[in-house]
Amino acid sequence: MTRRGAIALLVAALAIAGGARGAWAGWKTVDERWAVQELGGKPCGRMVERVEEGDGDDAGRVRTTSRVELRFRRAGQETRVELETVFIETKAGEPVEASVAQGGGDPVRYRFAKEAGAWVASVDRGVAGAGERKRIEGGFLTPRAASALVAERHKAGAAEIAFRAIDVQSGLSVAEIVMTRGGADGGRTRYATRNSLVPAVGSELLDAEGRSVESTGDFPGLGEFRSRIADKAAADRAHDAATFDLLVGTFVKVAAIARYDERSRLAFVVRADADGGVDLPSEGAQIARRIDARTQRVEVDLMRGSAATAGDATDQRWLRATELLDFESEPVKELLAKAKLAKDGDAYRDAEALRRLVFRQLRRKDLATAFGSASDAARTQGGDCTEHAVLLAALLRAKGIPSRVASGLVYVPSMGGQGPGCGWHLWTQALVPPPDGGKERVWIDLDATLGGGGRGYHAAHILVATSDLAGGATDPAFARAVGMLGGIAIEVDAANGGAK
Repeated sequence: MTRRGAIALLVAALAIAGGARGAWAGWKTVDERWAVQELGGKPCGRMVERVEEGDGDDAGRVRTTSRVELRFRRAGQETRVELETVFIETKAGEPVEASVAQGGGDPVRYRFAKEAGAWVASVDRGVAGAGERKRIEGGFLTPRAASALVAERHKAGAAEIAFRAIDVQSGLSVAEIVMTRGGADGGRTRYATRNSLVPAVGSELLDAEGRSVESTGDFPGLGEFRSRIADKAAADRAHDAATFDLLVGTFVKVAAIARYDERSRLAFVVRADADGGVDLPSEGAQIARRIDARTQRVEVDLMRGSAATAGDATDQRWLRATELLDFESEPVKELLAKAKLAKDGDAYRDAEALRRLVFRQLRRKDLATAFGSASDAARTQGGDCTEHAVLLAALLRAKGIPSRVASGLVYVPSMGGQGPGCGWHLWTQALVPPPDGGKERVWIDLDATLGGGGRGYHAAHILVATSDLAGGATDPAFARAVGMLGGIAIEVDAANGGAK
């Protein structure tokens, strides 16, 4: 699956759940291609990719700008996602600079330099920690170099095309891509495509010159995602006519759970449609045990926290600012000041106070935004579970408490006219001393969408993955959750505190 990993796996299925910018001065457009985006046979957005060659100080360089705009409905409410990546390289295929931005947020910029035989990228997130550096081990191809290789190998009749490509959307992860040649399709050739960063096998349709004219990838429960080259008018129509409801195929029906929001302990059996489709972690309040190749038993106990691994307390993955967890921004700093936390250093009590603060701050509980930043959430005072989870994680880090974002499922009595069942959800984990007075810090779960006092979490959550959000909404950690969409069944274990 290419075409940016089927748009970075549909922007991680909208967090588990305007046109392109004009050409910049000094750059000449040499190619521009528009694409229609479809999901389940219905329009869901548009994409444009522009290739420009530099002049003056940028002579000898090539810039590729890709902008994706997706529109969906979730439980009847419209959600928009905008993602733009820019990659500058030399005509010899050496990386110079790259950036990625979501919505109207500030871009994360990467500048490349060769050091000791490897490429090193300096990272500028527009926040504290701009001195961050990332070493990229092994060789990789830039966007235009990858396109040139594919075209050359395709025209040579190669049975397989394999290469390593840099993925800006996933925090400069390197993807292993293998394209296996298939049959002819109307004068064009279809390839089965595997991308090491995403769980699905996709396909790519190349014309005689080796240029992609269509990319597809299957999302169980949602249908096939298709990105096909078209003119701008058709791409605009696909964006304007988008009506696909993302929640219809991802909601997992289960038996009713009485007083689910009061439960401190529950057990579930999670079964996948195919072998290897379920690989749930034992973290936070959850312990997952494998029953067979397709099945795991999950026990959730609010009195449990998972032990920290060596170095978690000081690991910058859980402490630094990122594009989404931008806690050095003024809106987040101003909100933290409102918390008026006690000065006794009780991290658990601080975490709970911040959870309640986020619930109060985000007064507009809706699905209009998909993965806004912490500063956006604090400023607009609205959002869904993603904004609650991101804002709480940012506030925790601002207070010096290690945090990460959790993705998984949560029980709801009804959603969009369906129910009872489990819907895909995000929440937060914090590394704090346990509430029982223990001194060893543990990872605990905090759900800022739950108001009031109490524990701030209930046992009707099933954890699928955790992330530091370094890769933003397209973080590879969310691929595990996306791979389970529409492909699992859940039973509540009545013998162990389940339904009734």
